[in-house]
Amino acid sequence: MKKTRSVLYVILLIVMFGTGYYVGSRSENLKPISKDNARQAIQTLWVKSAEPPLPKVSIDGTEIKLQRGGYSWCNRDNCATTDAAPPKLEDMTPVAVTGGADIQTTPPEGIHGFTILNQTDPDNDGYTVPAVPGSYLYEIQCTWPLDQGRASFYFAVTVL
Repeated sequence: MKKTRSVLYVILLIVMFGTGYYVGSRSENLKPISKDNARQAIQTLWVKSAEPPLPKVSIDGTEIKLQRGGYSWCNRDNCATTDAAPPKLEDMTPVAVTGGADIQTTPPEGIHGFTILNQTDPDNDGYTVPAVPGSYLYEIQCTWPLDQGRASFYFAVTVL
């Protein structure tokens, strides 16, 4: 009985030391954490696109064309910032829609934050077309995680 117990202890010690040796030998292939290594690791998670990808918007089955506004965007080592004044409603070509219709949106890939705002009537819910006839300018604000970027997109509708 004592001999069996001693053999088990020896086997347990061999397994423990063998595991430690194996783990230690594998860790020498790891890169030390540095600012550059961390940045490269983060960049592998970024959306692979030259510019911020467009969200999709439709109202009553009609796809709405968006106008890209100002943005800041990084793709690997290339970063760009564009400044653009928000468009004026009179400079846009609005799409005729039914008042009270829901605005369906599909955020772009890899999105972190997504907000839709009615710029003409800020008290109105951005996801529903107002029932009152008139023209309305909408802004979509998008942000991507890990400091990849942010962008604004615009569209206009007219309620008949």
